[in-house]
Amino acid sequence: MNTLILSDLDGTLLGPGAALSTSTRDGINDLVASGLLFTYATARSYVSAARVTDGLDLRIPVTVSGGAFQLDADTGAILNEERIAADDLDTVLRLCREHHVPPIVYNGTPTAEQAMRVEGEESEGMRRFLADRVGDQRFRTATSWARLPRDGVFYATIIGEASVIAALAINIATATDGRLSLIAQIDTHHPEDTYLELSAARATKAHAVAWLRDYLNVDRVIAYGDNLNDLPMFGTADEAYAVANAAPEVLAAATEVIGSNVEDGVVRHLTAAW
Repeated sequence: MNTLILSDLDGTLLGPGAALSTSTRDGINDLVASGLLFTYATARSYVSAARVTDGLDLRIPVTVSGGAFQLDADTGAILNEERIAADDLDTVLRLCREHHVPPIVYNGTPTAEQAMRVEGEESEGMRRFLADRVGDQRFRTATSWARLPRDGVFYATIIGEASVIAALAINIATATDGRLSLIAQIDTHHPEDTYLELSAARATKAHAVAWLRDYLNVDRVIAYGDNLNDLPMFGTADEAYAVANAAPEVLAAATEVIGSNVEDGVVRHLTAAW
């Protein structure tokens, strides 16, 4: 049976500090060399994902920005894309202002994207997020809300307290009538922060599974994950495995629970199966 392996990165394939262990890298590469179809699906940008997966032998398309893009692994060329309509983005920005939670808005291309925020309107969570990305040239400031980009936007993230994010997500979902994918989850590295990730309705890891099935003509998809944005992927894969450190909802949805990301759980499970 022709099988595709699709893994999340942070908290799943990557270990502490978002590091790819030598054991995982070498183990995956050996499996790929033997014919295994392996790739990743991540909320990271292409540039960020390429950096943390350096040394992995990736021969099939990768999925980045939460599912907004399927790309050639080597060049970053776009094979499929899903972007947010300008009218829906206007609605999101209006509601963000009403809830006093500023967003970071992403547009451009996977190899030349920019992430814009309103200067001087950073939440505490956003400050922590930016502090982890000092020197990242994607991040820029706009002088006002009106100067945030409207065209070509594929992703936005809003970081705040859990209760505020929950209320905002309900309001956005109601106002946009299902045209957006909204995923709220606790940050892996800063658990005091809740992220609301926004994208077009089809820009999800679930759609990535469907697209890759067709593109690669595979019979079976096996998924690995740890966080809430992996649940759509779990729902459309034929088998879904949660690492032991996964969120409770992900553990409950899994076909089986495997070793943690600290224990190279994904590659150990794959090596045992193949």
